[in-house]
Amino acid sequence: MAKNGTEFSKYAQAFHEDIDGKKTNNDILTRDLLKMGLTDNDKAFIDDEFQTYIDDEGVRHFEGNKGGTLRKYYVGENDLSRLIPKLETEFDEEFRERYCEELQDYDESRIMKFARDLNIAVNEDDIDIVSEEIAEYYTSIVIGSAIKKGGKGKKVKDEPESDRSKILLSYTLEEPEKNALVKLCELTNETLCDLKKQTDKISDKQHELKNLTDSAEDQSYKPYLVCVIDSLKESIDEDYPKLEQLCADLVELMKTKKGIHNSLDTIISIASNIHSEEYKITCPDKFNYRMFSNMVTSFNDSYNHLLRDIDKL
Repeated sequence: MAKNGTEFSKYAQAFHEDIDGKKTNNDILTRDLLKMGLTDNDKAFIDDEFQTYIDDEGVRHFEGNKGGTLRKYYVGENDLSRLIPKLETEFDEEFRERYCEELQDYDESRIMKFARDLNIAVNEDDIDIVSEEIAEYYTSIVIGSAIKKGGKGKKVKDEPESDRSKILLSYTLEEPEKNALVKLCELTNETLCDLKKQTDKISDKQHELKNLTDSAEDQSYKPYLVCVIDSLKESIDEDYPKLEQLCADLVELMKTKKGIHNSLDTIISIASNIHSEEYKITCPDKFNYRMFSNMVTSFNDSYNHLLRDIDKL
């Protein structure tokens, strides 16, 4: 999977081309895209972080090198991992609702083209569904970033001499910790992949069930499909607590480690939110297949990246 910066870049450049029509400078556009769906406080924070001024000729510029930072987001040289933790916004259903509401300001045909260019499923008859899919797509971009709940990043105060040992432990991994981390990640990844296979089967069978006709043959097949779906859901209900326990153990093991590796931050972020009903197909009112699939992919990618670097930690 492409790194977060590349995914945002792909999204931003497609938005620039398809929706904006390349009317806006890419740094200004990028700042506007970063603000979409955020809380009012976070919108103000983005404006403060990327302040502009107008010169004597009426041309807008960014203060300092902030425009360069935005352009790096746009072209994929920088990811969002340093920006997202500074936001208080929860990237949840309310965020997606706000995002969709702001997306209504743009031309529907351009939104449709934007979705198709990003390989997002398009329902030509319902722009609301397309908007929701785009909101989910964007949410999946930031889900891999280290999302820090509850406010902007706080500055670390000077620690007294007596606390230096605690700091040392926060930024290092002992060999037993490495072994436990690798094993926990391996078991969690295997469990996630198994759940993904079961979820895919349920999704396929539910699609079959939905498309049954009133023919005698289809109606005789219906009880079998219902039985298979129920059996798979029972299996997921039995397996999911195991996943939640593995994730709880991961968080407990690594909760004192402060950003020693980006992939570890992503793993802990996912593990901390694994209880979300958006990830459970057995919670049909909340389950979101795209979010679940992206989460599994993100964990797998982060686990493999962590494995490559584990000896350096």
